[in-house]
Amino acid sequence: MAPKQFSHVYIDRVLDPAFQNWKKHFGKASLRVHKAHLCMLDETHIVDGGAAARIARGIVRLEKEFFPPARIPQGVEDLYFLFEKALAEIEGEEEAAWLHTARSRNDMDTTIFRLVLRERFWGLIDRLCGLLRALRARCEAGESELTVLFTHGQPANPSTTAHYLSALVMDLIEDADYMLRALEDADRSTMGACAITGTGFPINRARVSHLLGFEKYIINTYQAISTSHWLVSCALSLQNLMIDIGRFIADLMHKASSEVELYRFPDELVQISSIMPQKRNPVILEHIRIQAEMVAGECESVADAFRNVPYQDVNEDADLIISKFLDTIEESASVLDLVEETVTKMIADTSRAREICAQFGVTTTELADSLVRIYGIGFRVAHRICSEFVSKGYAIGALRAAFLRETGRKLDISDGEIEDLLSPETFVRVRATAGGPAREGMREVYRAFERGLQDIKDELSARMNCWRDADDELDRCFTSLVARTQG
Repeated sequence: MAPKQFSHVYIDRVLDPAFQNWKKHFGKASLRVHKAHLCMLDETHIVDGGAAARIARGIVRLEKEFFPPARIPQGVEDLYFLFEKALAEIEGEEEAAWLHTARSRNDMDTTIFRLVLRERFWGLIDRLCGLLRALRARCEAGESELTVLFTHGQPANPSTTAHYLSALVMDLIEDADYMLRALEDADRSTMGACAITGTGFPINRARVSHLLGFEKYIINTYQAISTSHWLVSCALSLQNLMIDIGRFIADLMHKASSEVELYRFPDELVQISSIMPQKRNPVILEHIRIQAEMVAGECESVADAFRNVPYQDVNEDADLIISKFLDTIEESASVLDLVEETVTKMIADTSRAREICAQFGVTTTELADSLVRIYGIGFRVAHRICSEFVSKGYAIGALRAAFLRETGRKLDISDGEIEDLLSPETFVRVRATAGGPAREGMREVYRAFERGLQDIKDELSARMNCWRDADDELDRCFTSLVARTQG
């Protein structure tokens, strides 16, 4: 029977692009699946031991000699069929076909995709942990750097770089944890589901899952080939990370603007204008923002691709989307690199922070709080007194007059004491409750950070050790299988 002839347009637009994706991303993982499945077929005696050993020998030979062509050949659907054809040329068509017993491209594909995705996603989370360490060090360096935090676009409270930046750090810890939970969805085998209903052969699904280093396998065979959770969960968790980074960078752009100037950047991160000699453009922030936005949008497109898609084995679960998402993971690493370079090298302008505090009276909250603590008056009374103080241009005389009128008492603290209460350093120092900008408050933040990061690192390490142990066991099982042909 002559091989099927495909339309050249179909080859150019579907089959060959998929072939290129498989060559680029999935070839190594597919060999691992072949080996694990064959070891299981041998151990369960579904395939005769001699045949299994000869197939294993053929796989070893193809590992060294099989080089896919530049383009998919006419009449071939995918890399898998090309590999099976090459195996048949070595061991014979009937014997080579035993390798495909009790499996389908449906369960093979999604298992292979998960193998690759979990490794790349693990690497991204590990890279995020590196960024977190660098940001943590920048927080410590910024404990004495005054800054001003804004609400609704207006100067609100003085704080420190450490306090400001550690808020992002704690959000990123939560993002990393979210990504780990998504990794759990990806780290499940689908082998043994076959097309959709499993098989009548006495396969051992747990054994294949174990040899591939999966934490578990998806029990329901129809869910195994229909679910989108493994891909959508990873995409949405990555999107969440990019949204957090994008929001922080948008805020940092505001703080670095010429109108605010709380932070600036060294010349190595600043571009000039081609026409305006005075310009210093921190466009690295814009590059982070646009890259993060692009990644977030690409992640959204992964989720969108499954909207109203039939709950079946469909091409939304095929190579196109997962390949593009793997590229998106690479783009995410660029974002993390740029964030680390930018934030660790940004320079705080403490004198400018003091100017903004004085100009906009952002320490007045502490003055009101102090009146409550010192004189035992209600906060609303203190608020009215301080509001009048602000409306009268921060005149201490106006403050004393308002206090006398509202309380019937004289404000008996000195002008110097009032000025001290209005200093940004006092504002920061007294906010020593857990999570506040004072050093005492930041200690709680650091402790929470260390616990969170250690949990993430421990889980990453456990998963990697599991995968390495599985690789070693698969190598031993497969090597033992190959050795039978040499006995």
